[in-house]
This record gives sequence, structure tokens and C-alpha cells, in this order.
Amino acid sequence: MLLDFSSLSKFRAEISRIGDSAFHGNTSLFIEDIINKKTPYKVFAVIREEKAAGFLILSTVLDEAEILEVAVSEKSRKCRIGSELMEEVFEWCAKNGILRIFLEVRESNFPARMYYKKYGFAENGLRKNYYRDPVENAVLMSKKM
Repeated sequence: MLLDFSSLSKFRAEISRIGDSAFHGNTSLFIEDIINKKTPYKVFAVIREEKAAGFLILSTVLDEAEILEVAVSEKSRKCRIGSELMEEVFEWCAKNGILRIFLEVRESNFPARMYYKKYGFAENGLRKNYYRDPVENAVLMSKKM
């Protein structure tokens, strides 16, 4: 589901917990910034038993979108949560005139790269030394809608 600001506030602790473990503590700051500044980012979440099981943060500009963060809680992995998120985002993008979706992923994250390829993303670039902790290249990927 696409979360509005009140829903995002309700689930921010779970989203932050899920994301902070995957993104070195940066998700909680990102979520607070989205809530406090009412930024135009879209936050999608899969809710199970009144808790967030996974989330995806999307940025849009004109007819393009970029997936900024996507993560699933450890106990919810292998339960199609990531698939639900992707399907919902694709549906939202199609309804809102988005023609291409971009993302970047750590070069060493082969499971994520294969996952994105499964959903039609193609690798089309590299950003040298983009990530920190540890320093690593980012693989650029995109998908035409």
C-alpha cells in the first residue's frame, strides 16, 4: 500500500528498523526527513498483522522514477513481500505516467541484481566507488514500463 503521511508516521518505527539494518542506520533519518519536510517521495509498504513487513521508497520526476530503498524484514523474507512491493510500484507507475524506473545496487549484491532482472530491470552502467562501508561500485539498472 502507498502510505500517506499519517500512515507513514504510524509505521515509521518498523520501517526504520527494517531499513536501518540494511542501510547502515540511514533509513530512520530518511523517514523522519520525509515526514517532517513532507517531501514528494512515495513510501510503499506491505503490512502484515498491523506491522510493516517490507517497504520501498520511490522518487519521481516527470515521467521517471527511481527506487531509493527497498527492504524486507528478516522474518518476512521468502514470503513474496518484495514481489508484492514491486508489483504495487509497477501498477502505481503505470497509472501515473511513469515510463522508466531506475535503481542502483551494490555490485556484490548478486541476489538483488538477479531479483531486479527477474522483474525486467537491465544493467546499464556502473558508478565507481559509489558506496561506503565498504567502498564498492554501484550497478545502475533501469526498466521501461
